[in-house]
Amino acid sequence: MGWRTVVIGSRSKLDFKMNYMIVRNGSDIKKVYIDEIYMLLIESTAVSLTAVVLNELIKAKVKIVFCDEYRNPM
Repeated sequence: MGWRTVVIGSRSKLDFKMNYMIVRNGSDIKKVYIDEIYMLLIESTAVSLTAVVLNELIKAKVKIVFCDEYRNPM
């Protein structure tokens, strides 16, 4: 069970590699271990994510919240 709340607030690409969620934001790359994530909050509508990372997050029972263009949860 995870303990991190990850907030994605700007244009990013989310990908999966070796049980890590890779967050690419321009030239900045961050890795977050999927088993540590409790909740993923996507505040921007300019975020793209792969089906593989979405599948792995669901398997790990990560709560995923998408927001609209006004940053209100949907």
